[in-house]
Amino acid sequence: MNKKGFTPTPIIRQKMSKNKLVWGFTLVEIIIAALILALVTTGLAYVFLAGKRHMLHIRSKIQAAELGRLFLAPLQMQVKQNEWASNCLGNNIGCPSTPTDNIPLDGITYRPSTQVTQNFAGTLSKVKFTISWDEITP
Repeated sequence: MNKKGFTPTPIIRQKMSKNKLVWGFTLVEIIIAALILALVTTGLAYVFLAGKRHMLHIRSKIQAAELGRLFLAPLQMQVKQNEWASNCLGNNIGCPSTPTDNIPLDGITYRPSTQVTQNFAGTLSKVKFTISWDEITP
C-alpha cells in the first residue's frame, strides 16, 4: 500500500527475456473508474438542474402573487361598513377594471383573470383573481 491509500495491481511483463515487475492499472480498471465517474457526474448535474428548475418555479410563483396583490390592492379601500351597499364589492358598481392584457415580466407572460360572484353569503361579493403562466425550462 502506498501513501495515497490504494494498492496498484502488479503486472509482470516480459521484456527481452527479463521479467520486470511493473506497477500500474489495467485498462479494465480505468474504464470502470471512468464509468463510475461519469455516473456520479451525471447524477450531480441532474440534481443541480432540478434545483434550478425549482428556483425558477418559485420565482414565478412569487411574481404572480405580487401581481395578484397589486391588482387586488384597490379593492381593500372598498371594504367600508358605512358605504357597503354602494361600493364596488356591495353592488359591483365602480369596481377597478379587470386587467385583460397579458403582463410580460422576466421572460414570462402572466395572464390575469377576475371572477366576481354576487350575493355570496347574503350581501357579500366574492372576488376570485387567477393568474396563469407557462413555465420556462432552463
